[in-house]
Amino acid sequence: MKNRQDHHPSPFLTSIPAGYVAWCPGEEFYVNLAGLYNYLELPYYISQDYEHSNRPIHPTCAEMLDAYISPLLLEKAKLNGLDIPDYYISNGYFEPPVVIDPINPFTIKSRVILKNGRETSIGKSMTRNFTYAICCQEIPPRSRVVYIRSVLGWSLSRQFREISLLIWEHFRIPLAKIRLIVKPDNKILLSDISPLPLESLGAKERKYLEEHVQWEK
Repeated sequence: MKNRQDHHPSPFLTSIPAGYVAWCPGEEFYVNLAGLYNYLELPYYISQDYEHSNRPIHPTCAEMLDAYISPLLLEKAKLNGLDIPDYYISNGYFEPPVVIDPINPFTIKSRVILKNGRETSIGKSMTRNFTYAICCQEIPPRSRVVYIRSVLGWSLSRQFREISLLIWEHFRIPLAKIRLIVKPDNKILLSDISPLPLESLGAKERKYLEEHVQWEK
């Protein structure tokens, strides 16, 4: 049986155009607000259409790839002065504590490995039997892995609003789940940007978004 939300959609959701595109008056560009920017999925083509018609939109296709492919994300962050963890590319070998991100297009799930003991089996699984490379980020001693949600560079968490804004300014991903590594001295390292579907936004996040965009008709 469907729940009540299936029968009575949120007014916010029913007002969203099929293309997920809105205008940012303060920025003078369009934003693709699908929140899922995987290569060759519908949102990718939406941005591509806007780019081809010379209408400014973020994220561009290139920005999607820069954000979702771990080594590109980390190198772009470093070039823009953002702090990142030490990392290496491997075909299966790694040493905990580490965060592992797949690079191949067939594996999506990342892994946080804190203890020794299962390196061989995990490496085999993450690389599809040692076929594809993985990106391994070293977790500094006594550090913690934190996840935040970013809406046009704004976060519900006051502690992480500054870094959320910096990531938005450099990567232009309107809706994002961001993985951070916070060191004992509170230094913040950018670790990952992943999908945050528009439909999953909470009430405060939706309110913030509606106050900052005008939906494209």
